[in-house]
Amino acid sequence: MESKLKIPHEMLMNIDFINTVNGGMSEPAIQLERGSDGFEVVVKVPGIEVDDLQLEVVRGKKNSTNLKLYHLLPIFSQETLPEEEQWRTIRFINTFVIPDGVNVENISARYDDTFRHLVLHLPYGDEEGEYRRKVDIDRW
Repeated sequence: MESKLKIPHEMLMNIDFINTVNGGMSEPAIQLERGSDGFEVVVKVPGIEVDDLQLEVVRGKKNSTNLKLYHLLPIFSQETLPEEEQWRTIRFINTFVIPDGVNVENISARYDDTFRHLVLHLPYGDEEGEYRRKVDIDRW
């Protein structure tokens, strides 16, 4: 039996906006592609400033490597404090499991101001051992 409920296209386009009206968070849109020289991950995180985004590569003792994408949320207080004295908390956007054969030392990230998305490049390589590094996000 076919449903007679018709939802306007405009309403479907605004569901993410409605989610954020009363303090909800937008969900990131993530796209992964395998290229000839490595993986490319495109992440759209609406409503989050690029300066607040943080990216870390962490390889644990069991040789599983993760890419942690998060941002810092200010903790509001009754007092007005200078920006450098404000307290912040972490909100994880996503944790990616990096496939075997990725050169973790050369992972790079750039933010495209035109399309307002983050592009991560994970080049092929062969790495082993524990590892942790913060990845700088370039703007272009």
